[in-house]
Amino acid sequence: MTTEPVTEAVQLLDLPHREARRLLAEDGAVVFLGVNPVEFHGPHLSLHNDRLISEGLSRDLHAALLERRGESPFLVGGDLELGCEPASGPGSRHAKLSTLRDAVNEAVRALHELGARRLVINTFHGGALHNLALDEGVRTFERLGGRAIAPLAIALLEMVDVRAETFDEALQRTPCTASERHALREALRFDFHAGWLETSLALHYAPGSVSPCRARLPPGPKLGRDAVLGFFARAAGALGREALSTELDFLATASTWTKVRPFPAYTSRPDLASAAAGASIAARFVERYAEASVATLDHGAPPPRPPFAYLRALTLEGRLQPSFVPTSEVLAE
Repeated sequence: MTTEPVTEAVQLLDLPHREARRLLAEDGAVVFLGVNPVEFHGPHLSLHNDRLISEGLSRDLHAALLERRGESPFLVGGDLELGCEPASGPGSRHAKLSTLRDAVNEAVRALHELGARRLVINTFHGGALHNLALDEGVRTFERLGGRAIAPLAIALLEMVDVRAETFDEALQRTPCTASERHALREALRFDFHAGWLETSLALHYAPGSVSPCRARLPPGPKLGRDAVLGFFARAAGALGREALSTELDFLATASTWTKVRPFPAYTSRPDLASAAAGASIAARFVERYAEASVATLDHGAPPPRPPFAYLRALTLEGRLQPSFVPTSEVLAE
């Protein structure tokens, strides 16, 4: 499968109104809407890292859809510079869940009004509430009569219940020792921010945005275990709620990351990242995204839904922010 962009992006909002409507009226037209926060990604990645990776994945997804669906322009409906639960650190912009939901719903409403009938809402920010807000945008677009997908849900579900063999090719393309490769493989489930995986994608899509200092960074902290969440994970498993048990088991460990002091704002081994590994990871994600996009946008299959739906209620619609870390406690250099 080719992963090179086949056509240049057409920025719909920059076009004369009549031309934008004409392009959207073409049979099978798909619009890409980005929703990415300005977010601290450790000392080695940019504040726009999620947008840069998201744009690369959108280009490659468009190319993959061309192979499956035929010729169609790469229509971009903008990028909302908003996000819930960004990693704390200098420069992160923290949006309330209500603010993000309103912005996403209004953006999809306006795109539908303009003439969009197929929509991809793309991000590379893995915050649970953030992706639940995007899922609400998908549902809003569906209620208006369109078809939409927010494909990061696929990657999130895969990381929560990771099958390490999925990343074997990327790991083989990582220049490191056998013991380092084994450790990376074992830690994949919790390589969720600015670590080996995300830094490799940044090196693939936006190498100029990655600082050479990443090669000198020590390994991310070893995470602890929240006893209460661990108890509920076991209880859910005993009741036969396997999906819920898996999610709670993930949260039991992942939730301890923001309690590390000083807070490094990265996980895993960014020093071992490589562009070659990033290309392999991207190809894997794009293949899955393309399959789901064709099924949803062309055949009306239900789109993938993100995990952790219950966190909206548990955080009082985002009013509680247990992941926030004061900037004074962040290791920014």
